[in-house]
Amino acid sequence: MIENMRKYTGLMAVVFILLAAGFLFTMNDISGSGGGGMGSGPTILEANGRILDQQEYRRMGDSTLKLASEAGLHAYVNLLIIPDAAQMQQAMQLLQYGYPNYYVTMGRNLKADDFNRFISNRIIIQQAMQSMGVNASDEEINKAIMSSSGFATEGRFDNTKYANFIEKRLGRLGMTEKDLREVIHESLCLNKIIQIVGGGLIAPRQAAQDLLEAQMQSVAISRVIFERDDFVEKENPSEEEIKAYWDTHQDAYKTEEKRRINYVLLTLPPETQVSSSPAALPENATEEQKKDHAAAEKARLEAQAQVKAQLAEKRTKAARSIQKEIDQISQEIYDSEEEKRPLDFEAILTKRKQNIKKTELFARAGVPKELSSLALRGNFNRGKTIADFIFGLNDSSQDAYDLVSDALPVGEHGWIIFTLEEVVEPTLLDYTAARARARAQLVSENGSKKVKEAALAALDTTKKLIDSGKSFDEALTEQGLTALPLGPFGMNDRETQSKDPSFRLLHQKASGLNIGDLSEAIDENDRSLFFHLVSREIADTEESKQRIESMINNSKNQVMMIAFLNWMHQQYDEADVKGLAVEDQ
Repeated sequence: MIENMRKYTGLMAVVFILLAAGFLFTMNDISGSGGGGMGSGPTILEANGRILDQQEYRRMGDSTLKLASEAGLHAYVNLLIIPDAAQMQQAMQLLQYGYPNYYVTMGRNLKADDFNRFISNRIIIQQAMQSMGVNASDEEINKAIMSSSGFATEGRFDNTKYANFIEKRLGRLGMTEKDLREVIHESLCLNKIIQIVGGGLIAPRQAAQDLLEAQMQSVAISRVIFERDDFVEKENPSEEEIKAYWDTHQDAYKTEEKRRINYVLLTLPPETQVSSSPAALPENATEEQKKDHAAAEKARLEAQAQVKAQLAEKRTKAARSIQKEIDQISQEIYDSEEEKRPLDFEAILTKRKQNIKKTELFARAGVPKELSSLALRGNFNRGKTIADFIFGLNDSSQDAYDLVSDALPVGEHGWIIFTLEEVVEPTLLDYTAARARARAQLVSENGSKKVKEAALAALDTTKKLIDSGKSFDEALTEQGLTALPLGPFGMNDRETQSKDPSFRLLHQKASGLNIGDLSEAIDENDRSLFFHLVSREIADTEESKQRIESMINNSKNQVMMIAFLNWMHQQYDEADVKGLAVEDQ
C-alpha cells in the first residue's frame, strides 16, 4: 500500500482537489478560439509549423486572454496557460482565496513565455480539433454563452450586459462577436478532446483507495524540533559582513512604491432599525386583559413586519439603482474617446453627477484610513485587502481601461471604483539608509541556514546511531536532544492543530513512511525538524467506506485529466516552439 501511495498520492491529490473545486474544467465552463490567418511583419512565434507575426500574436494571445477572462471562461485560460506543476499549485492556492482565473490573478502582467505557451497550446488544440474531427454546434455555443458567468447578473443571463460587451469591449480588443463565438467553440472542443484523450482509461481503484486511506489514517509521531530564533539570537555579524552583504543585494533595498488614486464610493442608505417593545402584561391579568394584550401584540408584530418589508423593498430598489449607476460608469469608460492614457475619470464622474474623491500619494502599508477601513465583502474578502487591488493595477498597461478597478463591494452596503492616477517608483537606498534592513536580513538568512544545517546534522547522526543498534530515544539522548510526541492524529484533527499548526504537513509526510522510519528534514518558516513514525491506524468505519466508494466513482475524471495534462505537455514539447519576446506586451 505504501508504494502505491508514493506513486499516486502527489499528482492525483492535486488533480482531485482542483477538479473538486471546479478549477480545471466543467461542462459549462469551457471556451475557445479559432485563430488563424496571417498578418504582416516579422515572425514573433512559430509552433507546430505555424508562423505568427506580431499582429496575429497579440490577437491570439493578449486579446484572447482578455476576452476569455472577461467572458468568464476561466477553465479555458487555466488549462492553456499554466505550464507546470509548481504554477498549478500556485493557481490552486489562489483558487482557495476565491480567484479562479490564473491570468487575472497574475495582474494581467504575464511574461512573453506565458503568452508563447498559451498561443502554442491554442495552436495544438486547433490542430487536434481537425485531426480528431472534433466540433461544437451553434446550439452548444449559445448554451455556453447563456451559462457564462461573464454575462450574468445575479446568476442569470443578462442580455444588456452581453450586448454592451459585444458593442464596446470587443471593439477595444479589436475583436468581434464572431471571435467570441470562435473562442467558445474552441473551448467546447477542448473539453471534448480531454474526454477523447483520457476517456478510455480505467481509473485505478487501488490508487483511489490508497489515497483516501492515506488521508484518513491516524498517526503518532515523535518530533525533534530546531527553532530558528535560537540560532538568530546568536548571530552578530561584523560591519564588514553587513557592508559586503549590502554590496551584493543593493537592488533589494529601495524606497516603497507609492500610488495616488481617484475614487468614487457608492453606498446604500443605512438600514433603519425597526423595533418596538411589547406592552407589559399585568402580573395578575384577567382573561380579558390577556386577550387584549395578545391582540395588541399581534397588531404590533404585523405593523413591524410591514415596515421591515417596506424598508427591504426600498433597499432593493436602491441596490438596483446603484448597480445601474455602476453599469453606467463602466459604459462611460467604454465610451471614452481616450483609448490611451490618461483616462479622464473625473470628467466621467462629473458627467454622472458623482462626487469624486482624491488621495495623496501613499505606500501599500500607508493606505488612507478612509480606504483601509473599508472591508471587502463576499469573494473579494478571501485573503485580500483593498490595498491588494490598488497596488495590483498594472501601471505599465497602455489601455486606460486596465487602470480602472472593478466595482468592489465594501463595508455593509457600499461599492468603490477607483482609477490609478500616479505612481512613484521605488528608488535605491544608500548604505546608511539600508544598513539596518541589510543587517536584519543577513542575521535572518544566517539563522535560517544554521537551523537547517543543525537539523540535517542531527538527522544524519540519528540514522547512524540507529543503524548501529541504538533505539530512536537512545540516539537522541546521546546527542543531548529531546523528542516531542504528537498524536495519534488525523488529517482533520482540530485538537492537534492547536498543538502544532503544521500537523497536516506532518501527516502527509508520515503517509509515505513505515512504522519506525525517520522522516526527511522538514524546513518551515521558523523551524527545521524531523520525526520518527511511532504508529499508524487506518480508519475502518462506514464513513471511510462511503468516502472511498465516492472517490472511486469520481476517479475517472481524475485519470482523464491526468492523461490530458500529460498529453498536452508532450504535444507542447514536440511542437518545436520558437518565440521572441514582444516589447510592451
